[in-house]
Parts: sequence; C-alpha cells; structure tokens
Amino acid sequence: MKRIRLFAEKSLKRFMLALLALFELSLTGCGAEETVYHSDTSAEDCYLCKEGIENLLPLYWGQKNVAIISLNTFEPIVLEINRYDRLTGQMLEEPTGTVSLGGGRSKDDGFFASLLLDYDLGYAMGTVDLYEDEILDPDKAAEFLCEDCLNELLPQRIDQCFGVGAIELSTKEICVFDERNSHFTVGDFEIDCEIRKPDKKTRQLDLFIYYPMRFEFSYFFNLA
Repeated sequence: MKRIRLFAEKSLKRFMLALLALFELSLTGCGAEETVYHSDTSAEDCYLCKEGIENLLPLYWGQKNVAIISLNTFEPIVLEINRYDRLTGQMLEEPTGTVSLGGGRSKDDGFFASLLLDYDLGYAMGTVDLYEDEILDPDKAAEFLCEDCLNELLPQRIDQCFGVGAIELSTKEICVFDERNSHFTVGDFEIDCEIRKPDKKTRQLDLFIYYPMRFEFSYFFNLA
C-alpha cells in the first residue's frame, strides 16, 4: 500500500514534468526536418487498419483493458484489470476480494512482464524487463503497419523510445514507452513509469497502470 500511495503522490509532479518535456520538444522541433517512416505494408494487411491485432486477442478485443505490446513484433500480453463475463461480454463490477498475477514472456524473448492485478481497485502494478525490445526498430514495426499508421504511431525522435508500449483493447490506441516521460495515457487508462537498471544487461520499466473510473486516490491518501 505504501508503494501505491507514493505513485499517487507523485502523479501531479510527473504530469508537470511531462508538460515541460512536451514544451521542450516543441521548441527543439522548430525548423527541424520532419521524419517520414516508410512501409510497404498495405492498408489491407495493416494490423491497426484491419483485424490483424484483433485476431491475436479474440477473447479480449473490445474490452476496457490494456495489453503490453511489442512494437517490433506486435505480440501483446493482456492485463485483465477489468473483469468481463465471457458469455455476455459485460464488465463485472462486483468486488472479488482477490488479486492475481498477470503478464508473461513474449515468444521472441523481447520482454517479460510481471504485474499484480487488483480487480476491485482497478490497477496493475509491476515490472517489464526489456530484452530484444529495448530498442524500437521502425523497419520491424513497418512489417505490421501501413505507412499512415506507422507515421501516426511513431514519434519524430525514436532514439529514446523503447520497443514496447501499451494498447487499449477497446480503441486500438497505442502509447510508446520512452525515456523522456514518466506518465502516459492510453484510452481511459493512466500509466506511471519509472526506468530501472537492475543489472548491466537488462533495463526494467516499473509500471503502475490504473483505470481512473474505479481507482480512487483518496483511498490511499487517507491510509494511516
């Protein structure tokens, strides 16, 4: 609980730092040549324009949930923060009084996610270890996205971007994790992120993902 409260107390500060970073980026971008990424993938084969990404998540697509996704291979690992009835497709809001572990290792060993899911409070908290997906490769991403989607998703500067992000399963909205920012928004979800380096070979993202419609900061502020 103490760790969760620290995340909550830092949110305003991180938000202000994020605004400052965006302001600095806008200044440095003035007069700079625009980067245009190239892709030979057609709109018909695009994972975002069509149903490529949906086919990877047939049980979860359309839900108010997020997945950690490799931007180099487009492999997603779902975090079921909000529970759903498998038959009706309706969100279940009744308290369960339980928590569980979510995540897993990507098939190509790009990253490993391990997060604690609290269904009642609407958050996930844990780490993502970066291996092959520590670096974002635009050429690999172009194998799954058409040129329009590729340029819409990738920022102008990718030298500080990681090859992982988060995707909102009801909207296909994706945020790209990077070194400059410690707070991200994807769909209705908020994500706090701290970068760690537990050893010389691995970089680690310490994530706190929450669904504001159910997660209440006041609960943690009032803890003794």
